[in-house]
Amino acid sequence: MLAVATMSLARAAPLRAQAHPRPTVPVPPLVALAISDLTFGTVLPGIPSSVSVGDPHHAGLFEINGPAGTSVRVEFALPMALAGDGGALLAISFGPGDGFADFDCGPGLVFNPHAPVIGALGPTRRLHVRMGGTVLPGRPQAGGAYHATISLTVYNLGS
Repeated sequence: MLAVATMSLARAAPLRAQAHPRPTVPVPPLVALAISDLTFGTVLPGIPSSVSVGDPHHAGLFEINGPAGTSVRVEFALPMALAGDGGALLAISFGPGDGFADFDCGPGLVFNPHAPVIGALGPTRRLHVRMGGTVLPGRPQAGGAYHATISLTVYNLGS
């Protein structure tokens, strides 16, 4: 058995603004927060383990706040493996259904986290992005805790 495998979401998620504001109109900032980590719990050697974006206890969660109606583009830097003690690696993959964006103005959007997601912040002025994924332990796979970081970049596309 392997101990808890965890994907840490970047705590200080980098933000980049890409806007063309008028000199006299300040652009309100966007704020990104890592709310919860993507965690896989105990996994067994040779048996893939997946976390769905709908899993409230294990899916990763980011929150992006800004002015209502602001169009944003969200991009991820995803790891190819989790790192364990002594240099051990645990492969991870992300696919078409492993991202979910709730812009608070519709039913939400399932997306592939390898591609950017674009939308507008809803009336609550926030966007929640959930992240799932699959770990692919080898046979044999060294036991222990494994970690990696998911980073996100948010671009302000304006209103």
